[in-house]
Amino acid sequence: MAQPKKPACPNFSSGPCAKRPGYTPAALADATFGRSHRAPLALNKIKDSMAMTKEILKIPADYHVAMVPASDTGAVEMMMWQLLGPRGVTVCHWESFGGGWWTDASKELKLGKITNKNADFGSLPDLNSVDWNDDVVFTWNGTTSGVKVPNGDWIPDNRAGLTICDATSAAFAMDIPWNKIDVLTFSWQKCLGGEGAHGMLVISPRTVARLESYKPERPIPKIFRLTKKGKLDKAIFNGSVINTPSMVCFEDYLDALKWAKACGGLDGLIARSMRNFNAIKAFVDKTPWIEFLAKDPSTVSNTSVCLVIKDLSKAQVKTLTALLERNKVAYDIGSYRDAPAGLRIWCGPTVETKDVEALMEWVGYAHDKVKSGEIKKMRIVVTDGLAAGAIKALQQAGHEVVKKKISKEDLAAGALAEWDAIIIRSATKLTKAVINAAVSKPGSKFRLAARAGVGVDNVDLEAATAAGVMVVNSPLSATNSVVELALAHLLSQARFIPRADRAMREGKWPKSELVGHELAGKNLGFIGFGRIGQSLGKVARAIGMNIHVYDPFLPDAVVQQFGATRHATPLDVFRACTHITIHAFLSPQTRHMVNRDLIGAMPGVAPDGTKCGNHVVNCGRGGIIDEAAAAEMLKSGQLRSLALDVFETEPVGKTPLFESANFQGTPHIGASTIEAQNRVGAEIAGAVLAALDGAAPPGNLVNKAVQPKFAPAKARL
Repeated sequence: MAQPKKPACPNFSSGPCAKRPGYTPAALADATFGRSHRAPLALNKIKDSMAMTKEILKIPADYHVAMVPASDTGAVEMMMWQLLGPRGVTVCHWESFGGGWWTDASKELKLGKITNKNADFGSLPDLNSVDWNDDVVFTWNGTTSGVKVPNGDWIPDNRAGLTICDATSAAFAMDIPWNKIDVLTFSWQKCLGGEGAHGMLVISPRTVARLESYKPERPIPKIFRLTKKGKLDKAIFNGSVINTPSMVCFEDYLDALKWAKACGGLDGLIARSMRNFNAIKAFVDKTPWIEFLAKDPSTVSNTSVCLVIKDLSKAQVKTLTALLERNKVAYDIGSYRDAPAGLRIWCGPTVETKDVEALMEWVGYAHDKVKSGEIKKMRIVVTDGLAAGAIKALQQAGHEVVKKKISKEDLAAGALAEWDAIIIRSATKLTKAVINAAVSKPGSKFRLAARAGVGVDNVDLEAATAAGVMVVNSPLSATNSVVELALAHLLSQARFIPRADRAMREGKWPKSELVGHELAGKNLGFIGFGRIGQSLGKVARAIGMNIHVYDPFLPDAVVQQFGATRHATPLDVFRACTHITIHAFLSPQTRHMVNRDLIGAMPGVAPDGTKCGNHVVNCGRGGIIDEAAAAEMLKSGQLRSLALDVFETEPVGKTPLFESANFQGTPHIGASTIEAQNRVGAEIAGAVLAALDGAAPPGNLVNKAVQPKFAPAKARL
């Protein structure tokens, strides 16, 4: 079966939800940036949004509407804290957020007479048994369970208690009987696809009477207070919000409200949501392996539609949702963390029905692939460390990820055969023997080697390509960190920082011996001028250095952009420069490239006449510098200083370099920053997922001539 057509918009999250069709940031052009929310222009926008809310939702004239802090959660809790206490309280809940209101009432407010009416995911509690002498807290629509109250018939008109209704995923998509509601809350981010952090509050005259007649003994925070001198603070419901709002978010909300009116108001919005729901229902009706989580058809939500896939395990469902996300079919449709494994698809008014229809075709397609075993969990071994976020991303995609060391002996014996992929740094060596041993084992699954970093000289690319093993790396992520370390070494060399530090620790004050030099006006030679070299070149130019380059693969346009001097050979660069930085890959051609001859050719005197000596930095690859020759040049004085972050043999043992006070070393920490590690992890995780899907990103695939050992259909979509 061919892949179905993808939805035009893959945003099916249940919060924040999809923006309205056709939305662009241009909708915010009239926002009152930099203005007080009390200024007439901004205040009128707030008033307009409240008036339009009341109009579209058909809220009775004697009800009050306000924006309050902290989204729907803040709106519910401010009313619970101010209203509950004079009567018994019943909390009706059947999903995660409603359960939170029970926790508030029982554990935080510690109310006296309190009744818990709850039900498992998929069902409603017995609403007809509610004692209406109590105040009743409930959700109209269970966002995490996909179960809604079918109507308000269970709420009597002559109730003694108040109803406090969390309608965050119902407002603007379901019909609310206002005569049954005393408090209703929602947020902008749900059915209208607005922004978060702002809550909406609707209160009835009965609620106003309670606010003005009952003063709780508990402290009421300022952001919860709706009364002033014992009376309702009507200014809050007339645009004077409790605390400073985002006027950008208000502008966004106004845009959504205008769109809602253009759709035909509440009736039009409900119709849009129902069309979306019916597209899913049509799929469920004809598909035996899927069903609604809601057990009673009259309670199935038309916004947060929750589904159970009966013939897949929890891990398989996770594989299915990860597949949909990676293929940009649907984002964020896995069931809520507390709910049974399945799907939760948002079908609010801002979603287009044709996108829901396309999504369901893909759900069927992906289900069949997962069920047949064509899409299966992969086993990935991480041998040299990886950021926790990257491991989590791989696991969330349904893969098994194991962090473990594998000995050289086990690698040589074919230990990688049991793994689909290995993620390494520089420590693990994937030689020809290791690769061939892995792929030649009967039943071998080994198909991918991922280098979390740039250099792949610890992977035999020729052997991997011949064996059909893809090799990917993460060339983008560590650039800034390596640049900063190389710059630190250049500055440290110029000002003798390591020597000064050591002398002071020994109780010395060698100020007159440590006269350094400025980098401004000096020639900085680059051996290799790729991504890292160019980034360092920008910084070097900014501090006044002259750029000289040897890179046979570099377009002339880049040289011109930097105002650099291009050289035909490395020797020419060394002859011209007192400062050299290495950014080349290690290869047979570059091994020991920097030797006595090149170092001996350096001038020692800068163009401005400064006798600054010669300085070399290598934060690229170990082995490019002949370390024995460099040690001799340090001893003779031809090389004033040498700074290495990479070495021919790592970890470094005894070396003559340590005998020189002008040598400074770091233990291969170029990418060892928090930021780089997180970026490297994220980049390599994305490359691994794509490669296992059979389509490694061109920017990450190293051996581009490889013919993968397994076709995509045998691995993953």
